[in-house]
Amino acid sequence: MNELEQQIHDEIGKKGPIPFSRFIELALYAPNLGYYEKQREVGQRGDFYTSVSVGNLFGELLGFQIARWLDELKGPVQLLEAGAHDGRLARDILSFLRDWHPELYERCELLLLEPSDIRQGWQQETLADFKGKVKWSSDEVADFQGVFIANELLDAFPVEKIRWDEKRQAWFQMGVGMEEGRLVEVILGESLFRADPFEGSVPDGCEMVENVGAVNYWGKICSAMQGGRAVALDYFLEREEFFLSPRENGTLRAYHQHQRVDDILANVGDQDITASVDLDGVLTAARGAGAEGNRFSSQEKFFMDIFGQITAQPETFPVWTPERTRQFQTLVHPEHLGQSFKALECWRS
Repeated sequence: MNELEQQIHDEIGKKGPIPFSRFIELALYAPNLGYYEKQREVGQRGDFYTSVSVGNLFGELLGFQIARWLDELKGPVQLLEAGAHDGRLARDILSFLRDWHPELYERCELLLLEPSDIRQGWQQETLADFKGKVKWSSDEVADFQGVFIANELLDAFPVEKIRWDEKRQAWFQMGVGMEEGRLVEVILGESLFRADPFEGSVPDGCEMVENVGAVNYWGKICSAMQGGRAVALDYFLEREEFFLSPRENGTLRAYHQHQRVDDILANVGDQDITASVDLDGVLTAARGAGAEGNRFSSQEKFFMDIFGQITAQPETFPVWTPERTRQFQTLVHPEHLGQSFKALECWRS
C-alpha cells in the first residue's frame, strides 16, 4: 500500500465511505502524491497521449487562430490557460505569437491558472524564455478580455458516479469504502440526478457520471469573459450519447502505462482517471453566464477550418515540413485524435 492509498484508507476510517469525487480528487491531485502531481511525462513515455504530445504544430495552429481572435480586440489582451500541466502548449502558442505576430505579442499577457506549486514549477521551467510575459494565479479567474483555452481540462474534474436502480426507479450515488482492507465501491444514498426522458429506458444497474465541477467551472469562465473566446478541447458527449449503450463505470475510465484499466480504484495515484464531459450541461452554463454564442465540432473539423485559412494565406504560417504534415494527420485523422476529441468555442463581443 503506497502513501496516498494509506491516506485514503485513513480518511475512510475516520469519516466513513467517501464520494467518488473525493476519491478522484485525492487520486489525481493530492499534494505531492496525486497522479498529476507526479506524472510530468505524457505521450510515449507517459500513461496518456494528448494533442500536445504530437508536437509543436498543435500550439502553432491554435496560435494562428488565437491571433485572429485577439486581433478583434483593442488594447491589452490576455491569453489564459487552465490545466497547462508542464506548460508546453503555452510555450508553443507564445512562440508562434512572438515570431509571427510581434505587435500582438507585445500587448498580450499569458495567465496560467494553476493551483499546484509542483506544476507551477514545471511550467516556469518550460516557459523560462518568456520571463516577464507570464503570470500565475492559484485563485479563480478574474474578469478578462482575450482568449481562454483548456485542453483536456474538463474531463479531469472529479466526478460523481451514479447507478440506476430499476426497481426503485431512482439513481443512487456511489462512493468508496473499505472491505477487508481493500478499497471497494459502496452505495451512499439516492442521488438527486434526473435524466428524463431516458430513465424509463435505462437498464437496471446502468452507470454514468455527473461532472458538476466542470460545468460550474465553465460557467465561471464564461462569466469572467468580458470579450473574446473561451475554447475547450476535450472528450465531450451530448446528453443522449451517455445512454446509447450501458457502460460499466459510465464514461469513467482509467489509464495505466497506455493501457485502459477497468478498476478505477486500482493503482492509486499511479493511473490517470478521466470521464467524458456533458456538453449540454456546459452549454447551459455558458448561456447562463452570458455567452453570446457557441460553436461545437470535432477536432478534425476545427483544425481543418484553421488549415483552410492558412492555405489562403501561406505566408502567415511556418513552412509545411514533412514533420508538420505528419503531426497534422495525427491531429485530424478520425482513427487518431480527430474524432475522439471535440472543440467547443464560446464567445462574447
